[in-house]
Amino acid sequence: MLYAIKTLKANRNLLKKRALRNKNDFKRKLVGGKLQFKKSTPEQMRAIKTKIKGYKKSDLRLNIILFTTTIIILFLIIWRLIN
Repeated sequence: MLYAIKTLKANRNLLKKRALRNKNDFKRKLVGGKLQFKKSTPEQMRAIKTKIKGYKKSDLRLNIILFTTTIIILFLIIWRLIN
């Protein structure tokens, strides 16, 4: 029983340590003051956009194929159960 009491006390102490002391404990602070993004040329931006469009198109094709396959399989299962 002594072990259970010690464990309970240790757990309570751990929970007290996690409490927020003030608002700044959970806010992120920006060290440099300003974000710096990489610069890209218009040609690079066009290449990135076409690559993203290609990914979207292939994802759409895959989703359509999976959807139609699922519908066909469900139809066949239901048709088999009825007959």
